[in-house]
Amino acid sequence: MNTSQELTPQSAETLKMRMQDLAGTMAKAAESLQKGESVELQYVADEIGNVQQLMKSLSDKLREHPLLASSEQNSNDLTSLAEACRQIEMRQQAIDKLKRLQLVKSFDENDRGAFEEMAQKVTSVIETLTNGQAEDRKRAVDLVTMSDSPYRAVYEMVNRPEELSDDRWMENQRLISETFGRNVTLAVLRGRAR
Repeated sequence: MNTSQELTPQSAETLKMRMQDLAGTMAKAAESLQKGESVELQYVADEIGNVQQLMKSLSDKLREHPLLASSEQNSNDLTSLAEACRQIEMRQQAIDKLKRLQLVKSFDENDRGAFEEMAQKVTSVIETLTNGQAEDRKRAVDLVTMSDSPYRAVYEMVNRPEELSDDRWMENQRLISETFGRNVTLAVLRGRAR
């Protein structure tokens, strides 16, 4: 039994499947007992212990996880475990994108101030994702991942502009310009920013 599971939605799904399998095994054992058949109860007891250990292991890891606010760290049921794992994954993906944006620089010295300002905004969102309250962290994920996110717009324009539709290209320009200013927009559009 592997109790060193990572905290992902898949680990919560694995726990759920183990619980369902255990419930099925227990139901079959009960049915066999009612029929007077012999049942290997030690296996059932061992599996109960394994599932409880996995649940405890996941709960303990959540209690210590830096991407969860203190109010989210006490997950003792399957639903809250699954939600906490989902939040961790979404927050980590948002942080990864933001860290990529912190590396974006312009080749033109005239753009330096605008990019420093953008980097400060990015750092502020990362700070919220790692140290904010639960609702603030959820809003920060939305700020990075929603279709109208200026952070997502810069990320798309710098990393994969060839995949964007014309409408998305225009929308990204608008979002970047409104949030980070004309210099950042022009640097990104002209390929000066990477």
